[in-house]
Order: sequence, then structure tokens, then C-alpha cells
Amino acid sequence: MLEVRNLKAYYRGNQALKDVSLEVNQGEIVCLIGANGAGKSTLLNCISGVHEDQAGQILFEGADITLATAQARVKMGIVQVPENRQLFGPLTVEENLEMGAYLRARRISSAELNREIQGIMERFPALKSRGRQRAHSLSGGEQQMVAMGRGLMSNPRLLLLDEPSLGLAPILVREVFRTVEELRNEARTILLVEQNALGALAISQRAYVLETGRVTLSGSARDLAENDGVRRAFLGHDVLAQ
Repeated sequence: MLEVRNLKAYYRGNQALKDVSLEVNQGEIVCLIGANGAGKSTLLNCISGVHEDQAGQILFEGADITLATAQARVKMGIVQVPENRQLFGPLTVEENLEMGAYLRARRISSAELNREIQGIMERFPALKSRGRQRAHSLSGGEQQMVAMGRGLMSNPRLLLLDEPSLGLAPILVREVFRTVEELRNEARTILLVEQNALGALAISQRAYVLETGRVTLSGSARDLAENDGVRRAFLGHDVLAQ
């Protein structure tokens, strides 16, 4: 479904991505793990069209979309849930969810839109009583649920999740991963960026490790989860001695 070939990206002349290549097949979850500053978010921003200072090639469902605008990519079905949620704070939860469907608004009825919003509320029960509450007044976990729900309202073919567990309490991290696992069981296609490496590997089929802008390891998520180098990097140097 998605193929990235020799992607380079720059910030003010500094190279952030160095010949990154990866692929995501339809119906699978692929996770991208790495330390802060490795280039993970930059890669997602390049795929979604938000970051334009880049070179290389991006293919989606066989078509070259390297020069396509961000809006065009959303129309194709590439939808990003950004790091730190980036909700419309003064708008209510329901209004934020409606914004997720703005490109589809003319093609669906109000009744269908309301059904889809209620479906999001069913998926995230904590939001059921929050529909008319302004997004900026929600907890961090609730805001993440709204952000993911807003992304799903776009009916994405490829969902890009950027650090969905960032800054959340452990119980909410488990809830986020449970939701992503449910999406996997629904045959959604997801590229997941996470610093919680083992949590991400546990729910993914394949994975890539990004270090200082380069892919240094790739393979099945299970193999990477058992890789000594990965475990040292993300669990600490003493984990193998226990």
C-alpha cells in the first residue's frame, strides 16, 4: 500500500532523514521505533505531506504521490494523528470529531455523520458524557481519544499514529494500545510511531528501527522484540542480565 524509497528530509539545511526506505502492506500495523530526535515524526510528516523539504519517492497504492499536497493525500485516505493531539481546543468533542469528516461532509447525510460520531463514542466510552465539553478542558488521555477518533472520522485507508501514548499514565497507555490492537483486528492499515518500543512491537506485525535519520534494523515485530540490541536500547543495559 505504502512504499517509501530513499527518502531524505531537511530542516534549515540540516539533514533529518538519510535515504529511508520502508513499506506498509494493506491490513497490517507497522511500527517505527527510535529515540527522541531519530526522525520518526519527520518521516510521518513527509508521508502526510506536512513536511515539504524532502527528496526521494513516496508511493501510495502504486501511485507516485511525492509531489501531492497534504490535502490531496487526505483525500486519498492518508490521515495523520499528530503528536501532542493538536485538537481545536475551543471546540467541543463532537465538533472536533466532525472536523475529521470535513472532506466527506458533502457525501454523507447528517444522520450518517451522527451515527459515525456515536460509533466513536462507543469505541471510546470515556467520551460518551463529554460530547459537548470543550476539548481544552479534557484530560490528556481523553484528548488522545478525541484525536484518534477525529482521525478515524476521515475513514482513512492508511492511518499514521504519532506517539499516541506520549505523556499518558500507564493505565491510559494500555487503553491506547488496546484501541490500536482493535483497529488491527479490523484490518486497518497503520504506521505507528512510538517510543514505547515493546508496547508497539507487541501489537505490530513488522517494525523498523530509526537511528539518527537512518533505518538500522527491520523485520518482524516479534524478532525485533527479542533482539538483544533493541532490548538494550529501549529497556536499559541491565535487562539481559536479569
